[in-house]
Amino acid sequence: MCSANGLTEFARKCIENITRDGLAVPALLIIDRDVELPSPLSTKLKKSIRLDGNLWYLQQRVLPLAQIPAYQVKPLEECLPGVERIECKPERKGKWSQYFRPEDIELIQSHNLDFILKFAFGIIRGAVLQSAKHGVWSFHHDDEEKYRGGPPGFWEVYHGDPVTGALLQRLNDRLDGGVVLHKCFVPTDGSSYRANLQRIQECSWHMVRWACLDVVQRRTEAFSSPPSKTSAPIYKAPKDLQMLRFWMRLVGNWFRYKRTNQRIEEWNVGIVPHPPQAFLDPAFKPPIQWSPYQEYGQFVADPFLVSDADPSRLLVEELNYNTEKGRICELRLNGSQTTITPVIDEGMHMSYPYTLREDGATYAIPECDEARSIFLYRLNEETGTWSREATLLENISAYDATVFQHEGRWWLLCSASGGCAPWSLYIWHAPALRGPWEPHVANPVKTNLRNSRPAGNLFLHEGQLYRPSQDNRNSYGGALCINRIDELSVERFRETAVRWIEPDPQGPFPDGFHTLSSRGQFCAVDGKRHIFPPVLLIRRFLAKRLGVQAPGFAYSKVKLAPPGPWRK
Repeated sequence: MCSANGLTEFARKCIENITRDGLAVPALLIIDRDVELPSPLSTKLKKSIRLDGNLWYLQQRVLPLAQIPAYQVKPLEECLPGVERIECKPERKGKWSQYFRPEDIELIQSHNLDFILKFAFGIIRGAVLQSAKHGVWSFHHDDEEKYRGGPPGFWEVYHGDPVTGALLQRLNDRLDGGVVLHKCFVPTDGSSYRANLQRIQECSWHMVRWACLDVVQRRTEAFSSPPSKTSAPIYKAPKDLQMLRFWMRLVGNWFRYKRTNQRIEEWNVGIVPHPPQAFLDPAFKPPIQWSPYQEYGQFVADPFLVSDADPSRLLVEELNYNTEKGRICELRLNGSQTTITPVIDEGMHMSYPYTLREDGATYAIPECDEARSIFLYRLNEETGTWSREATLLENISAYDATVFQHEGRWWLLCSASGGCAPWSLYIWHAPALRGPWEPHVANPVKTNLRNSRPAGNLFLHEGQLYRPSQDNRNSYGGALCINRIDELSVERFRETAVRWIEPDPQGPFPDGFHTLSSRGQFCAVDGKRHIFPPVLLIRRFLAKRLGVQAPGFAYSKVKLAPPGPWRK
């Protein structure tokens, strides 16, 4: 279903994503020929007297949605050539409801459609909702459990909600109360309504592909599930006083952003003398043995255990705030003799040194997104040095690559940059560690800032596979979520969040918790706290704006051990 004006960029992406590999084939364009007439002058004057929406109207005129990339329209004549078209003008009943004429419904049904994807018309009701085998699918760019109605993506900014949701639903006669097929969640962009709307649009178009894969794989139980039981209020366009509050909210958000930007996140790592399944217990309070590493202007994070037998050996990211570059180091936690050794440094930012064992060898896969590649490094047990062994993937953005073997196949999980990628989970799979690697057919397999991005290696407990992930609702690295993987195959991925883990508000690092890695009976974690170091901020300013050389790594709490021979 599309407008007579054409298809928006968002609609075109939805269609392209299901037609590029033949997953679905367009069979019919149902064109909306109903033109909304402008309100008479008397209605506009009445609204003005009632303070009932003039400022919202003004914002829409000054900053029209058509300027947002997702809303840019391509003429219908240039879209889907060769596809049969019919024009429909539904009958309006009541104030908002639209009902298709019987002859139009009969014509639509004659095409034996699997589903209808709705990008036009208003609130449609009646027999048209059953005119395709799997119904009419429509997007709602809000979380229907909080916000029904519209405008989409607006009220999250207005209320200061850190999360903006979207869903793909099978429509029924209830407004925003249809059968929920899929959902996604992204962080609210509190700086701009238009920016937030663009974000949720570009982060939700792939949900149509998920629904099509459900149909192809005959997994259609959700299509006949009970509809959403939401009792959320139905929102309408904001009134003038609400718009004034909204603009004040934007100003406040700008000041909060500037204030937050003057703080520094200081991370540290620690050891928990318990296996990872202990974190599944809601009553478990991890006794963290924090590292003595607290060097001014630098930190360590993303810890991974190198050896099952020696929990004092950690591979970590070490970052220098002045240069904003990270490198991979081995941190040995031996009380007062704690040492740190740079082991992988290729002149670009590196982090998340994921470790694994295979065929008696120890490997690391550090994040190096600048290279747009995923590299495999091998440890020389005799010398303690690392060397690049292979390139697993090229020309790919990958954050926090996590590699493991499961049921005879190798799996690579990661997030990435751009679009929906920072809040999504991508999967690759291969018959062997060195590949060849293939993307999952449903990529990205989920988009949810609450529990998508990897946060450590997976673990088994009572026959179930569990995956730590980051919960970035309130801030980057704010908390952890442990997910139970219910299904993992080359065609399907499904997991359930079973445990959220917050940082200890009374601990030394109360503001974040974003890695949980494990080996044997030990776990490694990290934590963050916010600090305000004026000298460091001045140094960063001088380095960025004036080109003053920034100081490098320096140590007083730990001993720097010289690196061994390094080769690429």
